[in-house]
Amino acid sequence: MVAVDGSENSERAVDFALDFADKYSAVLTMINVTESAAISAVPYEMSGYSGSNMASVARDLQKFHQGIIDKAAEHAKTVKPNLTVEIMLKEGNPASEIISTAKEGHFDVVIIGHRGIGKVRELFMGSICEKVVHTASNTIIIVK
Repeated sequence: MVAVDGSENSERAVDFALDFADKYSAVLTMINVTESAAISAVPYEMSGYSGSNMASVARDLQKFHQGIIDKAAEHAKTVKPNLTVEIMLKEGNPASEIISTAKEGHFDVVIIGHRGIGKVRELFMGSICEKVVHTASNTIIIVK
């Protein structure tokens, strides 16, 4: 399984995952997680949006994330046309969804791009990659 978010690091992770899956004749599952549920949790008066606008923002975010995973799948078809690639679009906390999907799907390996965020921000928030590495019981490959 490879986590896809559209970033340069994610694109490198996808390329690595394609080669890895091809080498081992494996099926590659691509996962993208949208946090659109978080938008609906913001009180309307704080968001500056009306209820109908909030639903529109959530739909737009869903389309955006679908576009990210579709682009990665199309890239996979171009680069490795004989490889079986499945896509998953999930909603929720990215790290939690990647971890639970990896566990429930019994994936042998989870491939994720490393994000080079600053030391101060990482100290307070951590990265998705860091949370996956420290929490998942699957084998994790970090691609830089």
